[in-house]
Formats: sequence, C-alpha cells, structure tokens
Amino acid sequence: MDLAAAAGTAILAATDGTVAAAGPASGFGNWIIIDTQIGGSLLSTVYGHMFDNGVNVTVGQQVQTGQRIGAVGSNGEATGPHLHFEVVPGGRQQGGQQIDPVPWLAQHGAPVDGSDAAATPAASTTTVAAPGDPKSSRAKYGIAQAAGFAAGCMPVAVDGGGSAPDLRPGSVPPAFEPWILRAAKTCAEVTGPLLAGQLEQESGFNPDAGSPKGAQGAAQFLLGTWAAYGVDAEGKGYADIHSIPDAVMTQARYDCDQVQSAKNGLAQGTLHGDLTELWLSMYNCGPGGTFESGGVCQNAETLNYVKNIPALATKYAATMGGA
Repeated sequence: MDLAAAAGTAILAATDGTVAAAGPASGFGNWIIIDTQIGGSLLSTVYGHMFDNGVNVTVGQQVQTGQRIGAVGSNGEATGPHLHFEVVPGGRQQGGQQIDPVPWLAQHGAPVDGSDAAATPAASTTTVAAPGDPKSSRAKYGIAQAAGFAAGCMPVAVDGGGSAPDLRPGSVPPAFEPWILRAAKTCAEVTGPLLAGQLEQESGFNPDAGSPKGAQGAAQFLLGTWAAYGVDAEGKGYADIHSIPDAVMTQARYDCDQVQSAKNGLAQGTLHGDLTELWLSMYNCGPGGTFESGGVCQNAETLNYVKNIPALATKYAATMGGA
C-alpha cells in the first residue's frame, strides 16, 4: 500500500518489535522491516522509499508502537514522496505472504482515511519505553490517535495547514521572519508570535547559540532530539542545527508534536493545566517530566519558561496583546 505524504514526514512504527532490516533494498531505495511476535506468530511491517538520511533505526534495535523510525522519501522506484507500507504475517524475510494492510490498520487504530479511531496497537512480546522518554504519548497511544494522521505518518510542517500567520511584520530579525511565518502553519496552536517568543527565550535569535547542556542553534535542540526531528527546510539533503530555516521548521514540528501529546494527556486525564503551558513544559523539561508531574514541571526554570514565552509573544503579535 502506498500512502502519499510530504517528503520528510516522520514515519512511526505500527508495532512494537525488532528491526530486522534497515537500509538499501532493490526497488525501495531503502526499507525498514520490523518483526513482531503476535499471538505466538511472526508478523513483519515494512516501510519503503526512504532516502539514506531518512532511515532512523538500525538492525537489532527494539522499537515501540508510535516511535519515529524514519522519514518519507521518494527513493528507488517512486514517482513522488510516499510511504510504501506492507503487513506480512509469517515474516517478510521468511517467505510470508502480504495481506491487505487497510483492515489490519483499522483494527489496530490507524484508519487510512485519517479519521479518529480507538487506538489498539498490536500487542507484542517485546515492550520497551521510548528512548529517554518513558511517558511519551507516542509510546502510550496508538499511532492514529497520537499522531492524528493515517497509517504511521505524522504531519510535517508544510504550507497550507494550521493557523494563519499573525506575526507582526518587522518584529523579528529579517532572516527569521519568512520561516516563522511558514512554521506557524504547522498546527493552529503554535502561532508565529509564540514561535518568536520561544526563539527569544531560547537563544535571543542566535543561530550559533550553545548551552552548557549541549543544546545548539536558535531553537536550542539537543543533538539526540535533532537527529530524530531535524527538518531539511531547504532541500540541502541534510538538516543543519545552526541553519535558521531548519531550526525554525524543526522547532514548529517538535512543538506541534508536544501539542498533540498534551492534548492526549488532557483527554486521558493524565495531565492537567493550560494546553500552551503544557506543551511549552514538554519542550523545556521533556514530555516524560511533564507526564510524571501530571502537568507543568515544577522546577523554577520550567515554571518561568511557560509564563515568559506567552508574555514575550504579545510584542510579536500583529494585534498587540493577542498571541
């Protein structure tokens, strides 16, 4: 089954399991195979057409449902960016036979039409926490519910989605303005003024900023997070943490991922508080820390962070006083 998506869109694992293949494959350019034991039987899920830098797992790695494993590409025999997805009972490398993925996806909470469904991820004998993030909503909830997108793909920042830009012209450094305007379309909750306020708080709009903890660039990403989320906004073939376009688009992608996590937590009753403050808390002290706290992390830095950024956003808004 082929699922159209923008190049760079994150691919999420449809099952728990072990990575059986991750790399070059005839016709696919690159592929990823995840083998899972379900009810005592082997089942493979297959993901194809990633570029070399869009394969984010290695053979033997344990992955969890909803974990990012790669990025949509158009490598190999492909006419445009899309995810090639297979479900293979008996194992893809063991001679198993493919089945129609559509009913299987619907059964396990990921309808291919993008509609909401009760997420019931396929159970596996292997269950591990998402790396460094034991409370990640992408680990706790099924891919359709957590990502709000069909069949293991999550939204990437592209023109045409989210809210209309409301950034006040000339309020940010010129090199940042077009990218904040574009990034503000990623999801409705992450507005241009909030992105600008966050950039001021994180780095003072300095693309070469660094921190003692190892965070880098205008949006202050740790290298491990950048490896998973980094956006190549200009089509260079790689994501540069010190590039203004890449940093701002990655900032919006990560923010919007945290928005969805916070929404899920509020809906499930595992989080309490203001939605904006919750996703800002996740950016600052991590989704795990926020879920552990049941709300905004209660350290002084994060408590200050979630209040400062909305306050800073007001000066960047086209209508002063509104963020």
